[in-house]
Amino acid sequence: MVNRIFRVMVCLSLICNLAAVVFAEKTEEQRLKELEMRIDLLNAKIELLENQLYEVDERVHNLTELKISGFFDVSFSNYKNQPNIFKMGIFELDVEHSYENKFQVAAALVFDDEEGTYLGVGFIDYAFIGGPVPPRGRLFIERGFHIQVGRFDVPLGNDWNYVSAVKRYTVTPPLTTSQLMEGNYNDAGLRLFLNLVSFNYSIYSTQGIEQKYTYGGISYGTRIGLTPFANPYTVKTDYVPSFELGISYLYDLDNDGEKSEEVSALDYESKVGAFLLRSEYFKREKVAGVIFDGYHVTTGFDFEEIDWIPMVFILRYDTHKEENNVIASYDEEASDRSGEADVLARATTAIRFNISNTSFLKLEYHKYLEASERYKSDSLFSEELYYVQLVITF
Repeated sequence: MVNRIFRVMVCLSLICNLAAVVFAEKTEEQRLKELEMRIDLLNAKIELLENQLYEVDERVHNLTELKISGFFDVSFSNYKNQPNIFKMGIFELDVEHSYENKFQVAAALVFDDEEGTYLGVGFIDYAFIGGPVPPRGRLFIERGFHIQVGRFDVPLGNDWNYVSAVKRYTVTPPLTTSQLMEGNYNDAGLRLFLNLVSFNYSIYSTQGIEQKYTYGGISYGTRIGLTPFANPYTVKTDYVPSFELGISYLYDLDNDGEKSEEVSALDYESKVGAFLLRSEYFKREKVAGVIFDGYHVTTGFDFEEIDWIPMVFILRYDTHKEENNVIASYDEEASDRSGEADVLARATTAIRFNISNTSFLKLEYHKYLEASERYKSDSLFSEELYYVQLVITF
């Protein structure tokens, strides 16, 4: 009997010990699970804090980021009657600042030995759609809708995309820019522009194309561009569409609110592989009786596109015609000459070498195939001209 009781007690003791061990093991597992849950919670909190710190850093970066770039150039040519064939070109400093890719302030400060220091471009831009745009050059690269106020290069034709010596393949602009428009049209005002990949549109109002002569007035203008084969995913800042057809129109009023002149233009640009083609036709009619019209056709081959040599070869043909119907005096000879057209026709060959993507060497030769006596009588006129230009970027 005693032995039986002893055995029962031993069994009960063993069962209690086993239960205690099992209970202890379960408690340890629960502790481990609790620790794992706490670790996961801490990791989530750390990740949340890291995201918040990243957002703060991004905001600080957007508030303080200032992009600075620019270029300067030196050139020489065989212009006769010049005191020195060497010429310091312009020094341009481009400054950009944007906040959250919506608000942007951009400016291009130009330092010129001949014209002094002036603000080439300076505007405030708000993007309803899209990101920041460059101060100068091609606007319609990515999808976007913007409104700008300030000073900008006015979108007439397509040469306004190549105002910068860095973007321009040649040393000189076409006659449509240098003669017909009397230089790149740059003015202060308001503009809206829209790009939907295969269609772009800009509308603007400026101080007036003739404001420097009439001391007032205002201009209204627009440009429509069609790019049916555009690449909506490109990230290239020097992107040129494979096909773009543009139509431009500008209507200018004088300081009395009367029509002063109107300008219309048709332009085309294409780059397929290494082959490029660009052309524009302008007609400018002044109420006073002066009519300009002209065009240029520029073609070439970009050897950089086929990874051969860092060189672009350009051929250009351009013309300019001016018909002056204003009788400026009562002299019979002057009256007889009014209504006659002054004509220029020119052929240009140019090569641009890309030096390490930071500098460019340009060589250019052009010959006037036709020139009226008015142009030939200019003391600086030469039928054949040579140019060499070195452009340094930073």
